[in-house]
Amino acid sequence: MTKEEVLRSFLADPLFIEQCILKPGEADKIRWSDDKNNDFIKVIKIAIEGEVSKESKTVTARKINQLLG
Repeated sequence: MTKEEVLRSFLADPLFIEQCILKPGEADKIRWSDDKNNDFIKVIKIAIEGEVSKESKTVTARKINQLLG
């Protein structure tokens, strides 16, 4: 699976619609290169990128904290 496919499959969970993070059908339209102003999606992208590049969890956590801090 590509990073984009992993992102879409993760965001396809109904919980994201129930919590009003995404609108119905929006997960299918999201692309990796989209620059959405949604910190939640940015955090997921950072986590996926960290797993794909096999960086340490500490580095990934630091990147997430920088984004949210």
